[in-house]
Amino acid sequence: MRIAALSDLHGYLPSVPECDLLIVAGDLCVDQIGTSHAAVAHDQQERWFDRYVRPWFLQAPASHKVMTWGNHDWCGEDGDFADDMPGRAKNGALQIVVDGETSVPLVNSRSASGSLRIWATPWSNAFMDWAFMKKPDELAEIYALIPEGIDILVSHQPPLGYGDLSVLRGSGQSEHHGSRELLAAIKRVRPKLVVCGHIHEGHGRYEYDGIPIYNVSVVDEQFRLVHEPTMIEMQ
Repeated sequence: MRIAALSDLHGYLPSVPECDLLIVAGDLCVDQIGTSHAAVAHDQQERWFDRYVRPWFLQAPASHKVMTWGNHDWCGEDGDFADDMPGRAKNGALQIVVDGETSVPLVNSRSASGSLRIWATPWSNAFMDWAFMKKPDELAEIYALIPEGIDILVSHQPPLGYGDLSVLRGSGQSEHHGSRELLAAIKRVRPKLVVCGHIHEGHGRYEYDGIPIYNVSVVDEQFRLVHEPTMIEMQ
């Protein structure tokens, strides 16, 4: 199963290599649309998504396409995306998953189950006034919904200690910004793969107790496009 994964596009829509499954872990949208900021112009951001992001997904050479939102995607909080939800999206079309599960057919796999179970969540630890923010106790309640037996866990934010390290501006000191509650859920559920983003500097592959964790952010801290989509092979 050939997977292309990326996160934190922030308006960039890079080329995607041919793959069986395309996963986007949030922050697809731009903040500024004309003279308006998306934080107060959710409808304009939704129109931007429909005009630019949907055609990008449509043209991507992927058999299946799954995404969740991130903290810059205000339109995802109150926009009309019901037809993109699992169970309503057309076969092979974009699926937008928020605190829920979907499945896609397995390709070139040794597994006998025939499908790949994916659970995706858009939330991040609360800071400032961004979209999809929750406090740790609220996050714990959401992550408690993640079922055992899933194959891929997609989260906009990373778990604590894995792909979450960034340098504090002005001090030069590093600090972990990941979610302790998400890490606890990973320990409980033990997915075969974790895909995340949010902390741009955390881009790369990590591993927790044999579970690969990929931070697939494609921009750096200055919001410059610096990384290609991450290619992952699942057996």
